[in-house]
Amino acid sequence: MSEVINTPEVEVDPLADKILTLKFSVKDVNAILNLLGNELPFVKVAGLINAIQIQCASQIETLNANVEAPIEPQAAA
Repeated sequence: MSEVINTPEVEVDPLADKILTLKFSVKDVNAILNLLGNELPFVKVAGLINAIQIQCASQIETLNANVEAPIEPQAAA
């Protein structure tokens, strides 16, 4: 006769695969990336860092294209 082992049911989060949109400043994203890269083992955060960089790349490109060139100081006449 085999023994029945009671195991707890694994709870599956129904929202686990849903996409969230977060808004952070470039400064905040850089801080997050620095914390991830400096405080945690690379093998645990590399995928997340890469995903953040991929999602931000086109946005940064757009921001850079829309930044006005600084105004050059005028020489005194």
